[in-house]
Amino acid sequence: MQMLELDTLLRSLTPHQLKIVQALYDSDGKWLTRSKVARSIGKKRLTPYDINCLDLLTERGLIKTSTRPTNAPGSDFAYIYNMTEDVANLIAYWDDMREKGELPQRRKRVNLVEE
Repeated sequence: MQMLELDTLLRSLTPHQLKIVQALYDSDGKWLTRSKVARSIGKKRLTPYDINCLDLLTERGLIKTSTRPTNAPGSDFAYIYNMTEDVANLIAYWDDMREKGELPQRRKRVNLVEE
């Protein structure tokens, strides 16, 4: 993932999705269960919307999703989530650049074909 791609992606996320990204960034590389993600964003449990957000963040490459065995009743496995160091470092660099006002510029829109 490149800086401009990350900038576009982060700007497209909702405040709630950014809250989830922040929770995983703050986990310092640890894998979090759904209950730990819920607590990190101030909830008792995740809603279906929260789980959809986690799926979207995984699809877009910001986080990783995996499973691990569990003894919890009704399930043989639990979902766990993680942000890789590469993504965390890129987000930290993006944040530094944003604070300095030095983010890469997007291409200016031009009209090359007159109709």
